[in-house]
Amino acid sequence: MAESFFSDFGLLWYLEELKKEEFWKFKELLKEEPLKFELKPIPWTELKKASREHLSKLLGKHYPEKLVWEVTLSLFLQINRKDLWTKAQEEIRHKLNPYRNHMKKKFQLIWETQTCLHVPEDFYKETIRNEYEQLMAVYLTADEAGEPSPTVVLQGPEGIGKTTLLRRVMLDWAEGRLWKDRFSLLFFLNGSEMSKITETSLVELLSKDWPDSSEPIEDVFSQPRKVLLIIDGLEEMGCELTLGDNLASGWEQRRPIHCILNSLLQKKMLPEFSLLIALGKMGMRKYGMFLEQTSCIFLTGFSERHKKLYFSYYFREDNKSLQAFSLVREKRPLLALCQSPFVCWLVCTCLKWQMERGQDLEIASDSITSLYASFLISAFKSAGDSCPSKQHRARLKSLCTLAAEGMWTCTFLFGPEDLRRSKVSESDALMWVSLRLLQRSGDCLTFSHPCIQEFCATLYYLFKRPEAMPHPAIGSVTQLAAAAVSEARTLLSWMGIFLFGFSTEKMVSMLESAFGFPLSRDIGQDITRSLEALSRREPTEDVVAFEELFNCLFEAREPDFVTQVMNFFEDVNIYIDVLTVVTCSLTRVRRAQERMFLVVGDVCLAADGLRIAVSHVTKEERDLGFFKVVLHNPHMKYLNLYGTSLSWTDVRQLCETLKHPMCNIESLVLGKCDITEESCEDLGSVLAHSKKLKLLSLVDNPLKDKGAMVLCEALKHPGCALGTLLLMHSCLTSVACDYISQALLCNSSLALLDLGLTYLEDNGVKSLCEVLKHPDCNLQHLWLMGCYLTSVCCADLAAVLTQNEKLKTLKLGSNKLYDAGAKQLCEALKHPNCKLENLGLEMCDLTSACCEDLASALTACRSLRTLNLEWISLDLDGAVLLCDALTHPDCEKKLEDLENRPVVAKRVGEGVGW
Repeated sequence: MAESFFSDFGLLWYLEELKKEEFWKFKELLKEEPLKFELKPIPWTELKKASREHLSKLLGKHYPEKLVWEVTLSLFLQINRKDLWTKAQEEIRHKLNPYRNHMKKKFQLIWETQTCLHVPEDFYKETIRNEYEQLMAVYLTADEAGEPSPTVVLQGPEGIGKTTLLRRVMLDWAEGRLWKDRFSLLFFLNGSEMSKITETSLVELLSKDWPDSSEPIEDVFSQPRKVLLIIDGLEEMGCELTLGDNLASGWEQRRPIHCILNSLLQKKMLPEFSLLIALGKMGMRKYGMFLEQTSCIFLTGFSERHKKLYFSYYFREDNKSLQAFSLVREKRPLLALCQSPFVCWLVCTCLKWQMERGQDLEIASDSITSLYASFLISAFKSAGDSCPSKQHRARLKSLCTLAAEGMWTCTFLFGPEDLRRSKVSESDALMWVSLRLLQRSGDCLTFSHPCIQEFCATLYYLFKRPEAMPHPAIGSVTQLAAAAVSEARTLLSWMGIFLFGFSTEKMVSMLESAFGFPLSRDIGQDITRSLEALSRREPTEDVVAFEELFNCLFEAREPDFVTQVMNFFEDVNIYIDVLTVVTCSLTRVRRAQERMFLVVGDVCLAADGLRIAVSHVTKEERDLGFFKVVLHNPHMKYLNLYGTSLSWTDVRQLCETLKHPMCNIESLVLGKCDITEESCEDLGSVLAHSKKLKLLSLVDNPLKDKGAMVLCEALKHPGCALGTLLLMHSCLTSVACDYISQALLCNSSLALLDLGLTYLEDNGVKSLCEVLKHPDCNLQHLWLMGCYLTSVCCADLAAVLTQNEKLKTLKLGSNKLYDAGAKQLCEALKHPNCKLENLGLEMCDLTSACCEDLASALTACRSLRTLNLEWISLDLDGAVLLCDALTHPDCEKKLEDLENRPVVAKRVGEGVGW
């Protein structure tokens, strides 16, 4: 074991533990110590000036590893650092060396062959110093404070360097430079690799890199706080997760891969494990709600100084780097895009190829599509101009087919069979690897970056001919266009943006001129046909997300095309991402203009009848006072920011604006805005002091019990006038019910409370029921769908129905109440004091056995107007019983009342009521 110790754990770490005087003494003793082991001493001239890092390399250079070990440990004892001697011995006894050594070799190879840097490591470390220090500190701080093992999310857009940083972290740990005392083991889980797994156990998943010579991997789980799991490429898996989704309870239990991940993310399996996850914007929307004990670190990319240094390091020659950077600096949009290290590499590589061919430097940058097209054209030309156009076309089409099939099947690692099926020959593969479009990953190939695969996958559609047979695995242009503008962002979202970019005559002509063969010009027509078909759907289907549509239209930037598309839609719900994108599209609207209400900066399109949701406002826009500009419009009473990622600072700025006397907002929707408990104090201040705010939606936010406690304190304030509070899917437990109960007793205005999809369970509802029976409680509508309730809580709910004449609506859908629970509720409905009007029992595992009780309640309850029994299992006898009750004279009178009485049927926030 000692023979590979220093290469595995890092002599450098030990030397850095020495104080300045200890390190000097170490070097002085090293002049003579090697003689005891019959070794030739290192010249004092080298030792004297050596830094810690240089000395570790000198020892490895002059002596065998085993003797380096013997000499160093002997010197530790001589300078009275027995603690270091003991620590080293202990780590050897743990026998972790084979795994560390394996991961060191693996990630050294990955770092050298699969990282698009081409710059010195010192420069890279400087660019990520702040994020790296945050990462080192967050786990150590939690450990020192005795807090639960955290989940750290590394956030940033595609190409900003998330994967690169995770690989660096893994390599630094394997080399002994990072978390030496904190983590004994780091495991790296890759989404591309996991997407090929259907069913597994956690122990199988972690065993893929575990050497046979190591201890049994099961021993890992004996010290779970010493383990860190790194998860990269989670978005590439394409799996859907839900709370409580068939979670795995044991690490040896075999489950579908998404269940294993779900159990880890929700800390239901081995909660002592620490997690480090890379997520982009799409990933945070999709998986953020499942994460527990979360800290976020944001990658900001290159500053302008870093951009210039990158060019200097990449080209190595001052005249070339200055020439290239001058070109980029003249194109301000392109310079802004170079904030991403990947785009920097893309631009430099493109310009380098042009220099090698002696061309004038030029790179199109009026759109993202044109930038990637410039890169591919330069790569294509570097492949050799001597090939006939027919061979060029076949090569490029096979690469694009491989990319498209991968995107539609969530495949990112390609084996020999994948290459053969897409007609990528071995020689072609070698060529694409040499051009850095593809790279090797073990025995497979992968695209050098997901963005390159997305671009090539979209380019596939320019090769399609009308008479060509459809590819069995690849969707049509119509399907891609529909996916591009859908509400749910998917792996195809960026392909959709590229697709709109390829719809322009300018782009197709540019590619044809460069490639030397004709391409399809039908994409624009296919897109318009697809969107026209979507526009005919019912408005309630929400088939088009206009934020995504505007992003796509902005990429096309052809006025006539934008006008044609926008005129398909009469009703437009606008979720703002970038103001210029929306403004560009709205100016082309013809038929929908008079039906819109939207304030965008100083632009106002106003009319009655349609409320426009203002959402996804960028940080720059918030910094420019966007909230103030919008909210100080006296006519604006409804603001929907659903899906906008808001920081603590953003929420504070918004709340300050909401408290301004000029602000007339009555309904505020902040669903899925990444709002945490820290922001609840500012929101509570608004609730306590705003007489205008009547509705607040905080659905799909990780508020947790602490956040609920703060909000409930605000609800108790005499100045609170809130009538509707929506807290669905906000990570509450039964603990929050105590705070809510106290608030309900003090608050006289709150009429509707949504607690759906929270972990209240029977105990939590019992606490709520105690206050609901109190005469001072004024709540009229209570939504408890999907709160993990059973028939046990129905006795408490029944008691409320017989004693509370104010409660009009009780939603209990998606709970396991069973027939026994329904029976207790039906008995309460027949009580003369029951005034309930709406009862939801959908998906409550009811059967025909409860139909007699339901029928009896329908005829006896004088107040009941709506009963939701969707998705219950009825046989003929049960159906007959209900039909007989519905035709009973007493029930018919109520049906007449139902027809003539106003019923809530509007969208409230993101929840839909009766």
